[in-house]
Amino acid sequence: MLGCSGLLLFLGLAGWAAYSFLIRPAQTLVNDFRQIITLDNTVERQTAYTPPANALLSRDQVQRFLVVQRSVKEQLGERYQRIEARLNQLANQQVGQLTLDYRTALDLFRDSSSLMLDAKGIQVQALNLQNFSPQEYAWVRSQVYAALGFGVPSLNPQEILRQIGGGNFNPRVDMIKPTAPPENVRLVEPFRAELVSYYPFTWFGL
Repeated sequence: MLGCSGLLLFLGLAGWAAYSFLIRPAQTLVNDFRQIITLDNTVERQTAYTPPANALLSRDQVQRFLVVQRSVKEQLGERYQRIEARLNQLANQQVGQLTLDYRTALDLFRDSSSLMLDAKGIQVQALNLQNFSPQEYAWVRSQVYAALGFGVPSLNPQEILRQIGGGNFNPRVDMIKPTAPPENVRLVEPFRAELVSYYPFTWFGL
């Protein structure tokens, strides 16, 4: 009887832990992904963007991109500073990888409360000020990080939810990592440190 009770208690605790640390954060993550994607539709400039055939970033695009990131970090203030060391650690673990293990993102997300949604709201304002469309910003983001050796995930909440619904609470997504022209590498490299510290925010569509 004691052994059976102990087993039931263990299974109960295991179920609670799975829900608290995996299922609930994953469900919340998917919900926030959807809200983040919806917020992109509120960006003022919605014109289609055609990338240059040579895939070269302009200096102006890189500078505008940096201004957007800096706006997010500055307006988050102490909330960003508290997790900056963790962001750098996560980014360094991910360099060169072609898939993203979202348990890593979940760990960050669980400790960050509404940080990502708040950051997205700030980013939308910055995109408007810098005259970015979501399409142009997404292309610049993928090229900037490819030049640093990082891939950027293409957000698909439905696919993440499908994996979670199938019992996989460690969903994985492919990373988009185009070949970086040497000119892009030279243009981006001076800003490596600040770009890398922001990199995990790209997992949330920022």
